[in-house]
Amino acid sequence: MSYHVDEDTDVLGLCNIYAQQSYHMEALILGNKKGLLELRNAIDEALETGSFVVNLFPSDFEGYEVCIAVVDDEKRFEKLTTPYVEEYAQDDDAIGPIEIIKEYDSKKEKHS
Repeated sequence: MSYHVDEDTDVLGLCNIYAQQSYHMEALILGNKKGLLELRNAIDEALETGSFVVNLFPSDFEGYEVCIAVVDDEKRFEKLTTPYVEEYAQDDDAIGPIEIIKEYDSKKEKHS
């Protein structure tokens, strides 16, 4: 299912994504309608293709990429580094989230 984002070039897709400070704390996503729709569309695309990247703008208007990837393998998911802002001890064999994105990028390059 795809949702249309207005093509009004004067409106940026604004979206602040706040990570959890530590476990059991909330994560927050705040944005204008265009930014939230662009994020939702990117999630839908990642669900269909395995991964997707969307460009958004936080409240300081410095653009950034949000990389989204599907990790269906529960054992592999357990090996991902924790997403908390505070540093916690990670397993020596923890997988950084960028490694997942790079794997999808590599697969997509091979198919193009």
